[in-house]
Amino acid sequence: MKKYALNDITLIQYILMIHGTQLGIGILSLPKDLAKLAGTNGWISLLIGWAISVLSSVIIIQVMKKHPEDTVYDLIPRYFGKVLGTVIGIFIIFYFSFVFFTSIYASVTVVNLELLSKTPKYLVVLLFVIPIYTIGRNHIRVLARYAEFTFWGFLWLAIVYVYALRGGQGHWLNLLPVLEEGWKPVLSAVKPTSLSFLGFETAFILYPFLKHKESAIKGVIIGNTLSFVIYMLAILVCFLYFSPDDITSYTFPTLKVIKTIEFRFLERFELIFLVAYVFMISRVWIFNVYCAVFGISQLLGKQDHKPYLRIMLIGVFLLSIFYNPGNDQIDQLKELLNSMGIYFAFAFPLFLLVYTRIFSLFRKGDLG
Repeated sequence: MKKYALNDITLIQYILMIHGTQLGIGILSLPKDLAKLAGTNGWISLLIGWAISVLSSVIIIQVMKKHPEDTVYDLIPRYFGKVLGTVIGIFIIFYFSFVFFTSIYASVTVVNLELLSKTPKYLVVLLFVIPIYTIGRNHIRVLARYAEFTFWGFLWLAIVYVYALRGGQGHWLNLLPVLEEGWKPVLSAVKPTSLSFLGFETAFILYPFLKHKESAIKGVIIGNTLSFVIYMLAILVCFLYFSPDDITSYTFPTLKVIKTIEFRFLERFELIFLVAYVFMISRVWIFNVYCAVFGISQLLGKQDHKPYLRIMLIGVFLLSIFYNPGNDQIDQLKELLNSMGIYFAFAFPLFLLVYTRIFSLFRKGDLG
């Protein structure tokens, strides 16, 4: 019997979970980050970042498919032994926990700034951790359904976002000239895109739950591409709407564009967008904290992850009472996450692929 048969997920759920863990804190600030380094050629950097993310995702699937019923927490001890496997597992748990911690604090900062300016941050954190526990205490199939709900429920926002270019508001000449300063600025802007595409590494956990594993590579490619399309839409609208000099003066250019959208029957549309943003980024919180507490339960040999989820959420709430990071500290956390993500999401899968191939060759040699 399959180890995770009772919690298997469909291909579309798998795709939307990969996509859901990627679409997070980068959507608001990515246009500014790319414009600072590459100007309006930042869309080329995004394209390169997407290609690298797809390649890394495919490598993860190649590593996992040799033991299709294992998550990364099961796989590591097979190749590194129990002691070293446990140590590596702890580092993986820490990584997913740090993604959760950084993303929720970055989101709280945005909500506190734009929606609840007079509300203490710890109360906003409390407001978030309650639904995180309500959903995260369940197994992967419930999380997959939540990914479906949030995707289809808020897909219309992309159409409304393009509405900002109505009446000739966008200027295509802003995108010219292409590669005026060569490839160096474009390549220097690839690194910030890696933070926006982080999330595909959850395939390390999701793969054994996928019902039809032969479609796993197709799933990660489509999941990454969905995120790429939405990010590309966000940065192109900003590049067309703002001049190359203006875009870097806004902390959240995407939100600034949203604030220009008005209807006769509705003002301050950005409030609706921010509420939708909370729903969308909640996938990043929930899926990453689930990967972390799932790993804790696996390492401790327990089936129930709920006690560890409660401990982690209570810890985050208590920490928020004493720790109140500003924008500069949030940027430092994001930069640290970016560096950690490069090692875990990009370098680690390649290392595992090479190591497992060499391990298998030596094992065959010993048997021969």
